[in-house]
Amino acid sequence: MSEVHPEYNLICLEQGVLRVIRDFCLVLSSQSIRYVVSQNELGPWEILVREEDICAAQAQIALYKQENPEWEKEFVALPMLRPSAQPLWFLLIPLVCTFLQVHYSHMKDLGLSDAGRILNGEWWRLFTAQTLHNSNYHLVSNMLSGFFVFSLIAFKMPLSRIAPFIILAAALANLETAFIMKDYRALGFSSTVFAGLGALATLEVRVLKRENLYRRLVPWFAVFLLAVFLGVGDESGKVDIWGHFLGLIMGMLAGFAPPKKWLKWGEPLGMFDIAAVMAIYAFFAVVWKIAL
Repeated sequence: MSEVHPEYNLICLEQGVLRVIRDFCLVLSSQSIRYVVSQNELGPWEILVREEDICAAQAQIALYKQENPEWEKEFVALPMLRPSAQPLWFLLIPLVCTFLQVHYSHMKDLGLSDAGRILNGEWWRLFTAQTLHNSNYHLVSNMLSGFFVFSLIAFKMPLSRIAPFIILAAALANLETAFIMKDYRALGFSSTVFAGLGALATLEVRVLKRENLYRRLVPWFAVFLLAVFLGVGDESGKVDIWGHFLGLIMGMLAGFAPPKKWLKWGEPLGMFDIAAVMAIYAFFAVVWKIAL
């Protein structure tokens, strides 16, 4: 972003969601017009320019809007999937652990979600089970569905800021299933994917307009129906119905964790997100260290 010295008198040119303000920044940069981008206390992002540049800046933005009549679109439920690299760091966790599982078969027994052992105090299984898989088919299906779901979340906000809550939601789903089914034994990233799906629905519900209650509840109905179709197990036909369903419900609750300001106005990636990713990697390293 171009910088304007603080001694200049700055005027707000436009305000709105971050992705739109960034487009305006590119327009001004192409004309060598300096600007400052900041977020006001109410949430919207603002682009500020010097007083002597305001007319030229307004003319360029007006021209941009004229040439791009659909420049501003409202948020809609379940937005179109856009390519994003953010899910890759998250999917790397089950990929690496499953790769190690192939070479160290004892990891499966030490890490799967076993109701009896969980209720006996082996809490780490709630998390390690999320990183293991029964087969290549099991892994690939979870990676593809996970990439789809987490890309949609990344469209709304930095994935690193809600991933810890999604992981916790999946762990709670495993714990609840252990209480319900005393012979429960399961593994796989699918509980995490379903928790992400539930979180996605809640994120969408929170940014929709309030005047139409049915319209606001559509994302929850949509992901519930989608979960019915996605709720398939591995090629042997084993389906972790309780784990999937409870993962979805816990994920819906996890979707309330991020501040609404992030969802409505956008939030840029920063050093905090890098630290969050490293912390998540460290957490799984620790729980696997305990398990082994």
